[in-house]
Amino acid sequence: FTRGKKSLSFEMTANIGRSRQWGNTADIIPLVIDFYLEKKDLPHFVRCHSRNPIVLISSKEAFDFLQSQNFPLRIAHWPLSISDKYRIEYTTKFEKKYDLVLMGRQNPILQKFLEQYALSHKDFVYVYRKQRNGDFLYFTSSGTELGAINTRSEYINLMRSARCGMYATPGCESGEDRTHGFNQVTPRFLEYIACGCHILARYPQNSDTDYFELENFCPSINTYEEFARKMDIYRKTEVNMAYYSDYLKKHYTSYRAMQLTEILKNI
Repeated sequence: FTRGKKSLSFEMTANIGRSRQWGNTADIIPLVIDFYLEKKDLPHFVRCHSRNPIVLISSKEAFDFLQSQNFPLRIAHWPLSISDKYRIEYTTKFEKKYDLVLMGRQNPILQKFLEQYALSHKDFVYVYRKQRNGDFLYFTSSGTELGAINTRSEYINLMRSARCGMYATPGCESGEDRTHGFNQVTPRFLEYIACGCHILARYPQNSDTDYFELENFCPSINTYEEFARKMDIYRKTEVNMAYYSDYLKKHYTSYRAMQLTEILKNI
């Protein structure tokens, strides 16, 4: 159905199975979002994309890996982004009700640090989730039930209500087996920034974390003392929205569209 015009195909994972071959045509430009392949899988990956005019790779770390392996197909780095719908300015302000909100899968090390901090800071209030009857329900650490968060707008509004968020790349600790050592930056990092949250982060340094400048927001936290020191500061200070808004200008989807236009000029 795409025959005759170019189509952009978002590939959630780097597929190497036969079922992927339906998209192996000159009319389709795939963007690979989660690239966790090992070197032994690359010949299969090549076969799945041998007819595509170019393969876009969201992770700079994965892109660099493919280049180091003399990958035979044309590839380009095209990073993930956040919708312009969530654009912020230096004057943007959000009401902060909670010290921290936990969103999605948590890094076990940061989770342990959080629990230790909460025990020794009785005025610290954070939001966590648990599953009940198929729904994710959210609760405050002080015992208030906030109900289910089932829509994108509810998700963003809850994140906007937090002073801080915890963020880790997917290959840290418990995710290593799944990602085979790759640690790309996911959109949640950009969401925290767009929601005006301080970030407590844990990640290995690689070309993708360098590309997204994680070090400028929070050096990777390795000890409880580092975590507690950051949290003490973040609970008392506002984020630098001027810096946040300037940073996001190069990570909105509209900016990615301009980058894609330049990439496509060369194929």
